[in-house]
Order: sequence, then structure tokens, then C-alpha cells
Amino acid sequence: MTRDSYQQDLLSIFRMIISPFVRIISVTFTMPIVKLFGNDQAAWIKTMGLWVVIAMALPLFCFLKCEETITTEQKKTVEKIPVLTHLKALVKNKYFWCVLVLWTVQVTHMTIIGTSLPYYCKYIFHNDSWMYSVLYFAETIVIILGAMVCPVFIKKWGKRNITLAGAVVAIAAQVCLMLNPNNFYYMFAITLIRSAGVAQLNATVFGMLGDVVEYSYWKNGFRQESMIFGGASLGFKVGSGIASAVITSLMTASGYISSQGADVVQPGSAISMIADIYKWGPVIIWVVAAIMLVIYKLDREMPQIAEELANREK
Repeated sequence: MTRDSYQQDLLSIFRMIISPFVRIISVTFTMPIVKLFGNDQAAWIKTMGLWVVIAMALPLFCFLKCEETITTEQKKTVEKIPVLTHLKALVKNKYFWCVLVLWTVQVTHMTIIGTSLPYYCKYIFHNDSWMYSVLYFAETIVIILGAMVCPVFIKKWGKRNITLAGAVVAIAAQVCLMLNPNNFYYMFAITLIRSAGVAQLNATVFGMLGDVVEYSYWKNGFRQESMIFGGASLGFKVGSGIASAVITSLMTASGYISSQGADVVQPGSAISMIADIYKWGPVIIWVVAAIMLVIYKLDREMPQIAEELANREK
């Protein structure tokens, strides 16, 4: 739609603002729709089927209505690039790997929080109803608001710098949580601070991918939009899949009893593991994000790359 880096950032930010809103809508309306359909097993199937239809219709609408308007010399000549050449270029693209890891971090964070927080509220705070909802809602709202103000910061400091600052904020907040991990109100404040840091990567990761496309074109002489975005989406699968598997394995190894019976008493080792996953998991992944962002210097190189591409295509 555009090769302007800042406009790509705005598209990315808009996407990341809308996404949590849709998540809230789907969570809010699922139970009312289930009850509307009869509040039985068939009602659940119908409700999930409705969400699936909507989820399929929206990308199809985007595909049919969005028109690609960018023209480059490569597209004019319609040069056929072998798949192996594309793969070699992708593997050698250091910034692609940086953004792939960053997307993995983003999804892994959501998986860790979404999976471990309900258990944390149940076994640490002894409240598995409203406390989880309040913390989850607070994190979602702060991420939305943080994404909204990102364009101002991006113009002044650049994607990489504000995202690195966000990673540092997330790490610092999570470390501070360990000072008083059993106090709900303290944890609520920490959640707000941590989410403000997390919001930066949520808002910028797709804009970074757009810059990686331009970098690849500048370096290799051919465009790889589909290859880069498709390859980077691997981060979504890897992040959610590995994080879920690791959390399940750790809780099983700690002796967690999966039965939901009222008489079930979890061993101390399982409760300690739940607390450790929630406290240390985000620290580990955001340290990884900070390392990747130190390596990522494409923001600084983009003005020269854009100028060279413009001169090349005159």
C-alpha cells in the first residue's frame, strides 16, 4: 500500500489498536450468543462457527478491496526469481531474523500471561474470578493506549529506540514485581507499567517488517513481501506453541494436579512453579527482545536505503 516507512508504522499501529478491541468484543459477546442459541453444546458449536465465518470473511474482504499500488522496476519487468534464490536471501537477511524473534517474543509474552495469570490469581491470590479479569482488562487497555501514542514517539525517536525503551520498562517492572508478588494492588500497578512497555513492540513489529522488505529489495535487487511476512508469521506459531508446551511441561514436572475437583489440593511445588512462570517468564523473553533490538539498526539505515532505491528507480 505504501513504501513510506512512517506510513507503514501507522498501518501497523492501527492494526494493533483494533486487534485488542476485537479480542474484547469476542470475549464479551461469546457467552450471550451461546445463551441466545440455547446454552448447550450445540449452542457452543454454533457460536464458534459464527466467529469462524467472521474470521474468514474479514481477510477475504481485505484481499478483494485492497489494491497494491506500488510499482518498481522489478515488477515492471515481471522477472521470475527462483524460490531457492528467495530462500537464500531470506536466510541471509539479519534483520528478518531480528524481527522474527521480536514477533516470537510478543506472542510468547501474551501466551505466558494468558496461561499463567488465571492460575496465579487462583492459587496465589485465592481469587479466580474478578482479579484475573481486572488484570487482563487493564493490560489490554494500556496496550491499546500505548499504541495510540506511539506515532508521536516514533517520529521523534524511531521505532527501534522506543521499542528498546519499552523492553527495558517491561523488564524493570517485572523485576519490581518480585519485591511484593503477593499483593494484588501492587501487582495491578506493575501490570500497568509493564504493559506500557509491552505496547511499544506490539505497535511497531509490523512496521519493522515493512522496513525489512525495503532492506531486502535494496540488498538483493528483488522484492520479498510475501516471503518475509509469511516467514515472520512463523514467530506467531513458534511463540504460542513453544510457550504453551514449556508451561505445560513445567507444571507437570512440578506435580500440578489437573483435576478441577473441589477437594483437590495442589502441592507447594506446583504453586511455586506457577509463581515462577509468571514472574520470570516475561523477564527472560524481554531480555531476549532487548538483545535483538540492540542488534537491530535498520532505523538508522532506512533514510539512506530509501534514497538509494529512489535513485535506482529513476
